[in-house]
Amino acid sequence: MKTIVVGDMHQKQHPILPIVDNAIRFLGARRVVLLGDYCDDYSPNRDTTDAKKLLEGLEFQADWIDRTRGRGIQVDALLGNHDMQYLIERQGPGTNLNCIIPAQRLLAQMNVRMAAAVDGWLATHAGLTSQFADIVLEIDVEAESLGELSYSADSLAAQLNAMFDHALSEMFERGNDEELLLLNLCGPGRGGACIPGPLWASTSELTLLGIPRLNQIIGHTPVYSVRELEEQGFCGERYMACDTFSTDFDFRPLGDGSILLTDDETHEMRAVTPEEVDCAWAGAY
Repeated sequence: MKTIVVGDMHQKQHPILPIVDNAIRFLGARRVVLLGDYCDDYSPNRDTTDAKKLLEGLEFQADWIDRTRGRGIQVDALLGNHDMQYLIERQGPGTNLNCIIPAQRLLAQMNVRMAAAVDGWLATHAGLTSQFADIVLEIDVEAESLGELSYSADSLAAQLNAMFDHALSEMFERGNDEELLLLNLCGPGRGGACIPGPLWASTSELTLLGIPRLNQIIGHTPVYSVRELEEQGFCGERYMACDTFSTDFDFRPLGDGSILLTDDETHEMRAVTPEEVDCAWAGAY
């Protein structure tokens, strides 16, 4: 099966999802993985994201996901750190707290998840570190680094998603958000004081503290084009970066709008530009 992986959209659903539609049609993909950060296009010239644009983008995306799944295409919508702020109802960079309830409803309609496995690679928004796996998931990755592994991309994705489901139930049924806050931990690489979690890890934290013998697909950190990071982990772990739709504070594009195509038969992974699927990317609405 061919899978398309799409980086951070940040309210640019209207120009980005047609690229994905064409990629599905032209390349024969049967699965799409969205890497999160659907919310917020923050600028220092304003305190919060524009509510109208935020909700229009989320509504467009939720409807697109429903239609695409209805055509038999699997869509995995992963959570990003910007999206999590609406679930935990706390201010983050760009968060519009006036949109909490409708944003939560639309994220629930998408059935957002924490992780997905793609041809043996773990896909999360920012990457899973050994610190988080050890302390939060209670996996002693150091002890397993040389022997037979008890984890895989599939098992780690299932564990993260089960934790997320339980955390949501705890918050909405009991008013307890402690587990959701654990999933939102931020390390020093992104200005936090905790261990780097799967929504906030920087690429330097990931390459230094990655999971032994686990390759990962990430968004979160802008790159010009979908590419494999030059830095590998201590055991040769590989990291594929996909955040090509982000813009700077003046809304100028930082990337070329490429997406990742994977094939679980040939194990090929490569960047696909908008031009390859008869689209254009200007980085604007």
